Amino acid sequence: MSGKGNFSAPCALLMAGLLLSACTSNGEGSGAGSSGGGTSGGGGGSITSSSSSGGPANNGTGPTSITSGGNPVTGNFICTQGATAYGDVTTQVGANGLVGDQLTALLEMLGGADATTLLNSVIDPNNVIDGNLATHATYQLAAGLFGSTTSVPIDSVDLSVVMPAGVTVPAGQFAVYGVSFPNGTVGLSLINDVTVTTFLAGNTQESHTITESALSLLGAGLSTTPPIWIGIEATKPYDTAMLSLIPTVISADVGNAMNAYEFCPGGELVNTSSSSSSSSGG
Repeated sequence: MSGKGNFSAPCALLMAGLLLSACTSNGEGSGAGSSGGGTSGGGGGSITSSSSSGGPANNGTGPTSITSGGNPVTGNFICTQGATAYGDVTTQVGANGLVGDQLTALLEMLGGADATTLLNSVIDPNNVIDGNLATHATYQLAAGLFGSTTSVPIDSVDLSVVMPAGVTVPAGQFAVYGVSFPNGTVGLSLINDVTVTTFLAGNTQESHTITESALSLLGAGLSTTPPIWIGIEATKPYDTAMLSLIPTVISADVGNAMNAYEFCPGGELVNTSSSSSSSSGG
């Protein structure tokens, strides 16, 4: 990925515009009707709404898959703080688990049409930072991205929450997303894995992958099951938290493959059997 200098000036400008669309603001609010990324509301990190309006259960009963130091933790997650507690956070759509210069290089190699398709693979990305558990971003899978038709193989669609420059989320906090799957998405084996990864200055810090079989055990994709909490109780600081959807090989477009609700750096794990909890809220 070191050949960026070989592109013409118009091509470089095009790629810069595409990358900018993945991380610049399109105004306060949920970002409805937009794709690619931006900044959003939920000022101060406050959290509103809950499963009663369609979002993940936030009362200690929601299915949970969280690791700490690579080991599963017990308890059900409650989101107590959104990303905007850390300032003007942004969202960014990408692929292949790449951030920073590596993602820029990938977009350049994909070229205009494929790069645009990729950046449009997540609808309303700002909904994961709006402080509202009832809203969500939607992952869409385009068959052409995951075959041999692109110049660069694509194996995942990623949505990242990026902290402002110089700001990090400290160890002891969380990197957790609420996610749900339309009926049949998991059962039809359209998904291989879902992964949450944290980064610091472009370097991987920690990750947690949940497989299709594990998703099924949590009830993902069933109409009676609420969204699930997936993520990490951080043992290392981070400035970027990525939610990746790794599909199986698909032969047709999937209009709604996964919904991503609020990203939560602050929260607590509740042991429902003993009513005890451990919390982290910044």
